[in-house]
Amino acid sequence: MDAATLFAFAVFVVIMTGTPGPGNLTFLAIGASAGYRTALPVILASQLGSLPLKLCVAYGLGHVLSAGGPVVTGFKILSMAYMTYLAWRIVSLSVKPKGTVALPSFREGLLIHPLSPKTWAMNLVAFSTFLAGNGLGIHENALILIAGFTLGGLVFHSLWALAGVSILALVGDGPLMRAITVAMAAAMLGATAWSLLI
Repeated sequence: MDAATLFAFAVFVVIMTGTPGPGNLTFLAIGASAGYRTALPVILASQLGSLPLKLCVAYGLGHVLSAGGPVVTGFKILSMAYMTYLAWRIVSLSVKPKGTVALPSFREGLLIHPLSPKTWAMNLVAFSTFLAGNGLGIHENALILIAGFTLGGLVFHSLWALAGVSILALVGDGPLMRAITVAMAAAMLGATAWSLLI
C-alpha cells in the first residue's frame, strides 16, 4: 500500500466518522441529555460492536450485501427499528423526569454500528476503494480497516458527545434543551431513513 493510498484512506475515515450519521447524532444527543460520562461507555461499546461488521466486510460478507435481496431488506427493517428505539430512548431521557428513565447502556451501544446503514456503507466503500487490490494480504487489510475506523470512531464520537455536553451547558436543562433533543432524535431517524434509501 503506497503512501498516497493510505493518506486517501485516512482522509476518507476522517470525513466518514466525523460527519453526521446515526452514531454521531446518537452520541450528540446522549451527551446533551446525560453528559459525557454516560456517553463514553456507549461509545466504547459501539466500537466493540463494530468489530464483527468490519471483519465481515474485510473477509467477504460485503459481496453478499452488495447483491441486495431479502437479506438486505431484513437488515433495513431491523436497522430502522433499532434506530427508532434509540431515538425514543434519547427523547425519553429529556422529556421524562430525571431518574425515571435508565441511561443508555453498554449493551445498547453494541448494536449501534452493526445496525447502522452508514457504517456498513463506509466500510464497504473504504475496503473496495482503498484496500482491495492494494498488494497487501487480507489480514493486513482487515487490520487497516479496523484500526482506521476504530480510531476515527473513538475520536469523533467523543467530539460529538462533548458537543452535546456544550449544548446542555449553553441552553440549560429546560424546554429548549428538550426541543433540541427531540430535533436531534428526529435528525438521527432522518439520517437513517435517508441512508436506507440510497
